[in-house]
Amino acid sequence: MRKLPVARLCWLAAISPDTSPESLRMRSRPWKEIHLLELIAVFLLACTVWFYLKTYWDFESNYQTWLETANNGEGMSRAEALGLSGDFLGGVLNPILSFFSFIALLFTLRLQRRELAATMEELKKSTLAAEANVRLFTEQIAAQRLDAFENTFFSLLKLFNSTFEKINAPLPAQHGTAASTPLQALMEQAHAQPSLEDARKLLMADHSEIDHFISVLFEMLKFIDQKFPKAGLHKEEAAQDGHSDRMFYANILKAIMNQDAFEVVAMYAATHQTQSPYYAFRQLIEKYELLEELDLRAVHRQKFLAGYAHYFAQLKPPVPL
Repeated sequence: MRKLPVARLCWLAAISPDTSPESLRMRSRPWKEIHLLELIAVFLLACTVWFYLKTYWDFESNYQTWLETANNGEGMSRAEALGLSGDFLGGVLNPILSFFSFIALLFTLRLQRRELAATMEELKKSTLAAEANVRLFTEQIAAQRLDAFENTFFSLLKLFNSTFEKINAPLPAQHGTAASTPLQALMEQAHAQPSLEDARKLLMADHSEIDHFISVLFEMLKFIDQKFPKAGLHKEEAAQDGHSDRMFYANILKAIMNQDAFEVVAMYAATHQTQSPYYAFRQLIEKYELLEELDLRAVHRQKFLAGYAHYFAQLKPPVPL
């Protein structure tokens, strides 16, 4: 069986008449009054015919007496007598019919007013139904967009998680040293540098999986910031609710990362150069508070504490435990 599209169903629901018992009863009342008015009109017409016939019969049975006594005894012709009777009947009937026409006009206006009120009520109900259907249709579209966003997000999250596992995969121990990971090895070299800027240059010169991890993280933050579906709300409500929803997905990324990953992100984003591609990376990090989990109390991070505070206002000196 062929299914109608949602927009078609919304249109049909909006234009379909109200078939509730109360609505049908309201629409049938004017017709009952019309039938009553027709009966009254037929009754008045029958009374008029009867009055004419009765007058004619009275005239036929008594016109000889009327002819002798009329006109001061001078009498009148049959035609004159019929003319006087017709004038009398016309003078009586015309006001009655005029009054009845006036009553019919008032009833017609009343009927039109009721029909107009019923039509306005139908339009109001149709408008409410159409608005409800539009809201439902809008919610369905928003749900579909959110599903598409989440499907892409979790696909990227698999890539992000895979890259993160690679940079944290244990390396074999060499020359009696303890086993470490690529990320730990690179951070040890960075901490050996005299300043944060030198440590950042060291990271930029390395094009291993660390650089790939930063690129994937950057793209995911841009995806969250730019592709999250906007809610159909007012601007202020949409901005507030949209940011809290985006923070939910950003927190998923933060839940995967460890302290070394947070610090390498801070080193990559430590720049004030607006021309640098990592300046936008820094803005996204600050917007989604990605570094709030970075623990600066560690001894090996105290060396670059002033540099971190210079680039990131949200990174305050650690409070002693």
